[in-house]
Amino acid sequence: MNLELWELVKENIAVIAAGLTLITAVLSATIAFINNIRHKDRDRFYQNAEENLYKLIEPMYFKVNNIKNIKDCHRKIESIKKFFNTYNPEKINVSKLGNRKLINRFIETHSAYSNYLIEFDDRSMKFLFLKVKSLEYFLDKEYWKLFEAIYKDYNYFKRTVGMNYLFRFFYRISIFIENTFFAISWIVVAVIIFAMLDEFSKESIWIEDFKLKVLYLLLFFCISQLILYISSMINLAVADDIKQKKTFYDYLTLGLTYLWKKGSLKCRELKREKAIREEERESMELLEENDETESG
Repeated sequence: MNLELWELVKENIAVIAAGLTLITAVLSATIAFINNIRHKDRDRFYQNAEENLYKLIEPMYFKVNNIKNIKDCHRKIESIKKFFNTYNPEKINVSKLGNRKLINRFIETHSAYSNYLIEFDDRSMKFLFLKVKSLEYFLDKEYWKLFEAIYKDYNYFKRTVGMNYLFRFFYRISIFIENTFFAISWIVVAVIIFAMLDEFSKESIWIEDFKLKVLYLLLFFCISQLILYISSMINLAVADDIKQKKTFYDYLTLGLTYLWKKGSLKCRELKREKAIREEERESMELLEENDETESG
C-alpha cells in the first residue's frame, strides 16, 4: 500500500509541486493583502488622530477648560462667545472631532448658546453653563485617549534608541510577555467565574471535579501573575511609563486589584455621564415648566 502510494506520488510529483506552489502563492498574497490593508488603516488612523488632536481637540479642550474655571458669569459668557466665534459649526469641520458623542455634545452646547442669545435670561444661561461643563468632560476623555494612542511608544523609543540591539530585542520580548500574561490573567479570572457560576447552578454541565479544577486555575493564575509582575518590573525599570498612562501603582496592582480598579473607574465614568444627563434633563424640564407658566 505504501509502495503504491509512493509510486503515485512520484508519477504526479510535478502536479503536487505545482499545487503546493499555487497554495503558497495564494496564502502569501492573501497575508500580504491583509497586512497592507492593516498598515494603510493604521497609517490613516494616526494621520487623522494627529490632525484632529493638534488642530481641533487640543485647542478646544484647553479653551473650554479655562471657561469652566471662570467664576464670574459675565466673563464666562464673553469667553463662550469668543469660543463659538472661533469654533463656529458653519466654519469648521465638526466631523473632525471624530467621536459621535463628542460631536453631539458640541452641537448641543452650540444650540444652548444660540438659545441664550435669544432668551437672554438666567435660566438659559445656567443651562448653557451646564452644557459647557458636559462638553469639557467629553473633550477631556477624547484628548487623553488620542494622546495615549499617538504617544504610546514615545517613551519606549526615547529610552531604547541608543540601546544595544540584543538588549532591545530581549526588552521587546519582555513587553510581549507582559501583554500576553495580562490577557491570560483576564481569561483565567473569566474561567474561574464561569466555573463558580456553573457549580452553583442547578445542573452542572461543565465542572465535574470543581474544587480540584478551580485549585489548578488559581495556581495557574498565581504563576501568570508572578511572570506578569517580573516582566512589568523589567519594563518599568527600562522605560518608565511606556504606555503614557501607567503609574508605579498600576504596576503594583496588575492583578485582581487592578481589574477592580479599572472596573470601578469605568463605573464612575458611567455614573458621571448619567448624572450629567439627569442634570440636563431636569434643567430642560424646569425650562419647559417655566415657559408653560409664562405662556399661561
